[in-house]
Amino acid sequence: MSHRTSSVYVSGRFSEPMTAQHNFNTQYDTDNPNRAMSSYNRIMHEHTKRQLNMATNSARRRSSGTSPGSSESSLSSISSTSS
Repeated sequence: MSHRTSSVYVSGRFSEPMTAQHNFNTQYDTDNPNRAMSSYNRIMHEHTKRQLNMATNSARRRSSGTSPGSSESSLSSISSTSS
């Protein structure tokens, strides 16, 4: 039987598995922090956009069964009060 242990990063009262740090170091160039940060930022931005699109589509599906034209009537009331 094989036994696998995972390393844990501990700093004060905070601890987390070392896997994230290991994956970051192997995926990004830590010798060039600006480039690593830029790459990570781009990936997280795309990830966040996908999550927001999925949540928006899900909300639209849920609200589409309420009453037809409800979103249109709310938009027209917003535009009529803003003019």
